[in-house]
Amino acid sequence: MEMSVNDNIATMYNLQQARKSSPSEENPKQSTTGFQNDKSATKMKLGVGICSAAGVVTALAVLSKFDRHHKYTLNPRKIFNGSLKDCYLMKAKYKTKEIVGMGVGSVLGGLVGGSLFDDKSNMNSKFREAVVQIVNVSLPIAFVETMTNVGKFISKKTMPNWAKSTDVIKSTVSKLPACAGALSGLFAGIYIGNRLSNKANEKTFRVKDDRPVKMTDFSAHVDDICVAATFVAEKNPIVKTVSRLIPAALVVPGFETGTKKECH
Repeated sequence: MEMSVNDNIATMYNLQQARKSSPSEENPKQSTTGFQNDKSATKMKLGVGICSAAGVVTALAVLSKFDRHHKYTLNPRKIFNGSLKDCYLMKAKYKTKEIVGMGVGSVLGGLVGGSLFDDKSNMNSKFREAVVQIVNVSLPIAFVETMTNVGKFISKKTMPNWAKSTDVIKSTVSKLPACAGALSGLFAGIYIGNRLSNKANEKTFRVKDDRPVKMTDFSAHVDDICVAATFVAEKNPIVKTVSRLIPAALVVPGFETGTKKECH
């Protein structure tokens, strides 16, 4: 009987020790803090996303007022009462000027969102990321447009009649130089832009980032691919429709900028 009582006491003691060592009961404040951090991070990302989108919309509004071919209104009532296909978003031809304008607007919006919703200690990293993203948007699109035009020039000189041919094979072959030019311009622009932005940050902020090319960087190049496609097949209805997604893709650079944190 005495051994049984001792065994029971030992068992109860072991249970108490197990409960004390349990993560959920050892430090209940820790799990609460983790939940609050997750909630804060979600709020920050949502705020930055909204600010980045607002930056793109603001850029679109400014670009619409400087359009030489058509006079667009910024009156919300007239915009919503009018036909959607007649608004700037649907009619604009997105080329270098438009892409860079929206990209800069997105990044500035991301910086504003980051300053409002994130810790101020992360602002230097956001400024460095802003340099990367602006170069990442601007340089590749300039390369794509230039190299696509070079490809089209080569095509006109080497096979002038094929581009006008109704033969599918000849017509397709005549577009290959422009496609090759667009792809080479895209990859050259991404690589050179990444190197230049790292050097610029090193000189400006005295920080050696050596930031590699990230997969999210390619989201900003949906615009380059669409622009290249419009150069190669301008009248294609699928290309025209897909190119309307460019403003949405350009929200990503601002989001990446605003959510960037210092690496400790």
